[in-house]
Amino acid sequence: METTVRLQEPFSYALWPVIIAGGIAAAFLAYFVIVKLIQKYRAKQHRKVPVIKRRSPEEVFAIKKKYIEELCRIESDLHTDKISMRLAYQKMSICIRKFVYEMTGMKVVNYTLQEIKLLHMPVLEELISEYYTPEFAWKSSGDADTSIEKTKRVIERWN
Repeated sequence: METTVRLQEPFSYALWPVIIAGGIAAAFLAYFVIVKLIQKYRAKQHRKVPVIKRRSPEEVFAIKKKYIEELCRIESDLHTDKISMRLAYQKMSICIRKFVYEMTGMKVVNYTLQEIKLLHMPVLEELISEYYTPEFAWKSSGDADTSIEKTKRVIERWN
């Protein structure tokens, strides 16, 4: 009885699935590296210490007066029903942001709450946090008179 053993050819792999898988892996790696670099760049941008303008006492007094008068107009318009609660809070937010810009030169007008937190200005952060709910809620509710008084006190005590 004769037995023969025949060897089969080694398995052969197609090269294109390996190339596609490698390309996909390289694309994901490049994507995550780019995302990390962008995050580091943005974090570095936020860490920059802004240069704060120095104002003369006369300028400080004029700026404070201007924004306290603006808050009085907002309060008056709210009480005479010329503006809604939501609009009053929006105007207060704009008012304090413009005040900070005029006093310091920092363009906080378009900053989000998170960006304001990075500035380490707890008083501004507290006011903007207080404005957020009535400003963006489906149904605005809040104590606008108290918020206006707080904002006035912040402006008066600013140095």
